[in-house]
Amino acid sequence: MSIHVGIDTGKSMLDVGFYPDRRCERFANTPEGHRALLLALAPLDVPHIAIEATGGYERGVVDALVQAGYCVTRLASHRATAYARAMGTFAKSDALDAQILARMAAQVTPQPYEVPAPERAELAELVRCRLQMVSQRDDNKRRLLQTQLAAAQQALRGMIEAASVQIRELDRRIATATKAADPASRLREVPGVGPVVEATLIAYLPELGRLTRRQIAALVGVAPYVDQSGRRDGPRRVRAGRWIVRRAIYMATWAAIRTKGSALGQRYRALRARGKVAKVALVACMRCLITAINAMVRAQVGWRQPATV
Repeated sequence: MSIHVGIDTGKSMLDVGFYPDRRCERFANTPEGHRALLLALAPLDVPHIAIEATGGYERGVVDALVQAGYCVTRLASHRATAYARAMGTFAKSDALDAQILARMAAQVTPQPYEVPAPERAELAELVRCRLQMVSQRDDNKRRLLQTQLAAAQQALRGMIEAASVQIRELDRRIATATKAADPASRLREVPGVGPVVEATLIAYLPELGRLTRRQIAALVGVAPYVDQSGRRDGPRRVRAGRWIVRRAIYMATWAAIRTKGSALGQRYRALRARGKVAKVALVACMRCLITAINAMVRAQVGWRQPATV
């Protein structure tokens, strides 16, 4: 009999649910715990494992399971919550969450997780670290404007300068890691795409060039979803997606819009002239940019400025 498995991931522990057995076991979220989990799964027929994405705590166990040959799907936490409510479950505990994930593993379509190549994983870590350093530096810049005490100002300036030095070093490392991860990348030819955006796309959007224009827009989080019921037809809204990629595309789109003679700038101004608010026009341009990049990567050609975007 097939046993589907759900894993609720914590910082130090893994709660593992089994369906239809309706039992739950607990393992340490450490390399030793991962090995113990593999031993527990070895005698079972496990066609699918669902695990909740928890901001990185699940990476070790996911890598161990995939390398052992299991089909693993990482699920956003809101999906498991919505499923539990739909099934009439309002209580919450780690064991119950694991059981819900196990039941989802039996019913949802698998989306197998692929372990990234070491070069891509290294690049992703560097990009994430740079983003955190930039956020800390900008936070301290805002604090500096609100501080009057000279000693406090000196301390904040020191932290800002230290963060700036680290960011410059990370930029050098990201440039090297980008070449190692994708030596043939031509993303820098795209207007608005700089070294950080290029690195973000390579590290966090490996599906680029392998999906349709609708799929890539939905994956990034710039696809508008209908909001209609009865006579009400609400405005379409973008939802979900990979925020770190969407953030990069946001900055690249603004840069492209401001580039003299760019088709994206022409489209943005045309949308604004038709009465679209700035954010709606910008998201439409973001969608155009990522779908154009997707087509470029799929065809393995350089950037060609379209007459209209």
